[in-house]
Amino acid sequence: MKTTVRVEGLSELEASLGELTKATARNALRAVLTKAGEPIAEAMRRYAPDDPATTGLDLRKSIAVSPKLRNPVGKAEFAAVMRGGGSKSEAVAAMRDARRAGSRSFAEVYVGPGKGGAHGVLQEFGTVHHRPQPFARPAWDENKGKALDIIRTETAGEIDKRVQRARRKALRKLQKAAGG
Repeated sequence: MKTTVRVEGLSELEASLGELTKATARNALRAVLTKAGEPIAEAMRRYAPDDPATTGLDLRKSIAVSPKLRNPVGKAEFAAVMRGGGSKSEAVAAMRDARRAGSRSFAEVYVGPGKGGAHGVLQEFGTVHHRPQPFARPAWDENKGKALDIIRTETAGEIDKRVQRARRKALRKLQKAAGG
């Protein structure tokens, strides 16, 4: 099966992002991705096999959309510097260098079980004693189009909102400098 995708407007998007600081641009994209992840999370909550009475955990309640990702990149470098007698600031610098050298995306969000949902992987894929009860993959399959539509429709507006805010802030700064 062959799929063709045509993407337009990336040069305009890049120009708009260029008016923002890196952190502001990343936050704008994370806001859009978080909004796009909600339909997937809702479906995951609907499909999740949840029986807190037997597991003691509430898988459905643990499913969330979060920009906070576990990032193992750089942990080994941090530990190596600390074991070698380096300072904490040197270890943090080594970790940051490793993360910058990695091929991580500019903005990402996590959709899935959080605290209290560690057994979600066991539910999704099963064990030798328990058949699989997929909930994440069906939620993704059902809602990936919705998520893409949200990203398509919300990105420009979110970036424009942040650009306007940055321009107003710069104007206030200029007025303050000129007036006092």
